[in-house]
Amino acid sequence: MWGWMSGRPRQCLKIGVESVAWAEAQPDWRGRSGHRCVTSPLPEGAVKPSPAEPNLAQLTVVEAKIHALVGPPHDVRILGHAVMANCPRPVTLLLPDAAVRAVVLHLDQLPARADERDALIRWRFGQEQLFPLTGTTMVSQVFSGPPRATGAAQSVLAVAVHQSVLRQYEAVCESVGLVPRDVGLTSLRLFDLWVKMAGRSGWEGDDLLWISLLDRALTAMVFQQGRLLFYRCKLLTADALSGTDAGLQKIAEECAASVEMCQQRHSGVSVKRAVLCADDMVPLHEKLEEHLALSVESLGWEDIQSRGWGSGDHRQGVDSLAALAGVLS
Repeated sequence: MWGWMSGRPRQCLKIGVESVAWAEAQPDWRGRSGHRCVTSPLPEGAVKPSPAEPNLAQLTVVEAKIHALVGPPHDVRILGHAVMANCPRPVTLLLPDAAVRAVVLHLDQLPARADERDALIRWRFGQEQLFPLTGTTMVSQVFSGPPRATGAAQSVLAVAVHQSVLRQYEAVCESVGLVPRDVGLTSLRLFDLWVKMAGRSGWEGDDLLWISLLDRALTAMVFQQGRLLFYRCKLLTADALSGTDAGLQKIAEECAASVEMCQQRHSGVSVKRAVLCADDMVPLHEKLEEHLALSVESLGWEDIQSRGWGSGDHRQGVDSLAALAGVLS
C-alpha cells in the first residue's frame, strides 16, 4: 500500500515485555546527525511473547503508550505547504526474541537470486521440524565469517514469525501512523550494532559467546571465527531475574549450558571471550567471568555515547539501546 516509501527507516520502535522504546535520527541545526531515544513502561502482562499465540494482551494500553512516545502522524510539506496530511511514517519494528522460532542452518551453497535463496532456507527450516511453516513469514541473516575455504559451509540464522503474531504487532503500529518496513529480532540488531563498533577484524578471529538479557529472556549465540554455530533463546524465571546472587548464578549456569550444547554439536569450539548486553551489567559481568572463566566485555550506553551516537542520558536502559540499534545497524 505504501510502496512509494523508499530508503532506510530513520525511526525504530521496539516493543518489549516491560516497555516500549522509540529511537529516531534527528539532525541538529548544523546538519549533524543526532538521535532521540525514549521509553515508556508497560503494565504487567501487557505483552506476552509467544511464537504461536497472540502477544499483545492489552492492545489499547500498548497503542496508547506508543502514541505518547512517537506523537501524531506528520504532514508532508513542500515550500511550507502541506501536500499530504497525516502521512504514515516508515519504521523498523523490533520484536522480542521469544516471539519467534529461530534455527541455525549450515548451507554449502546459497543461490545468488533472493527468491531461490529464501526458498532454500525455508525448505531447510522445514526439515528441522521445529515449527509448522504454514502461515509464517521468514527472515534470515547470513554469517559467512572470513573469506571461506573451498567447500566451507555458510551459517544462516533463519527466523520464522507466525503471521497472526506479526500482524498483531503491525496493526498496533498502523493504528498510530507507523508502517513497519523492516522487521527484526531485538538481540540480533544489538549484535549487529556491536559488530559495527568492533569492526570486522576486531572479533572474527575468536570463538565468541554473545549474551543478551531482554524481555525476561536469555539469548545466547556462539560464533566461531565469525560464523554463527548456535542460537538459543530461553525465558527466565522470576528467581533468575531477581538480581540476587542465586539469580545471577542461574543465569551464568544457563550461559554455560549454552556453550556446552554448542560444543556437543560442533567439536573444536573453544570460547574464551563473551559479550554481554543487559541492564545492571556489573554484577552479572563479574558472575560470568567467575563461573565461565571467560573474558567478558559489555555493550552499553557508555560505549555508544563515546562515539557520539547517544543522547547523553546515562539512565537509559537496554530497551532504548535496542531501539537505537534498529536505527544505526
